Amino acid sequence: MSVEGSVRDRRRAETIREIKDAALTQLDETGAASLSLRAVARAIGMTVQSLYHYFDSRDALLAALLVDAHNQLADAVRAAADATAGETPLARRLATTGAFREWAIANRSAFLLIYGTPVPGFDPEVHEVPSQAAVRLAVPFAEAVFSGWTAAEIADMPLPPGGTNLGDVAIPEVPMPLSPGALALFIEMRGLMHGLVMLELIGHLQPFTQVGAEFFTASMHRMSEMIDSLKPTPKPLTG
Repeated sequence: MSVEGSVRDRRRAETIREIKDAALTQLDETGAASLSLRAVARAIGMTVQSLYHYFDSRDALLAALLVDAHNQLADAVRAAADATAGETPLARRLATTGAFREWAIANRSAFLLIYGTPVPGFDPEVHEVPSQAAVRLAVPFAEAVFSGWTAAEIADMPLPPGGTNLGDVAIPEVPMPLSPGALALFIEMRGLMHGLVMLELIGHLQPFTQVGAEFFTASMHRMSEMIDSLKPTPKPLTG
């Protein structure tokens, strides 16, 4: 690549970062549904016609922000999982769930873009928002949830009471194979974690708002105890 081409590519990347930063600021102020390319262009001193050379529509910009958010959140959780490799199951669960919460608090608008109310008229699938980042986020959580479990114990995890038909669901292929019972437990535990974070973000954790971090950690302690209590009992050896 020529020096001129390298400089041009670097300038383009810098401009794209400026556009995305301005868009995230607008999400903070007005929400995703009100995102305006004209307002974003104005914020960085660019004409909207020039901005179209980088993102040809509002939805293209939203899709790029959504991909970034997925990947950044997955990176934060993956880093927490890797940093606690070999530690106790409780330590790994607290680290990964804590990283999830901390990223959400620090990046509220981006988090709500992923998990909040869908933006009217915006379909991520149409814009080929990849699912790989969602899998990347799920895998370190699964590693933490089932830390200390053997492959046999994961395979032997029964379906929850009243969930007989869950066994008929097609299980997607992921790097960490889970039985239907284990997958059901994983999604249930992730729902607990996610729900608490959402309640805090939208101001519904009263009267514990001022101690949100401690409340969350205490809840994750209890979740970890629940997971350990549900570990299948090893089957007796038959002679």
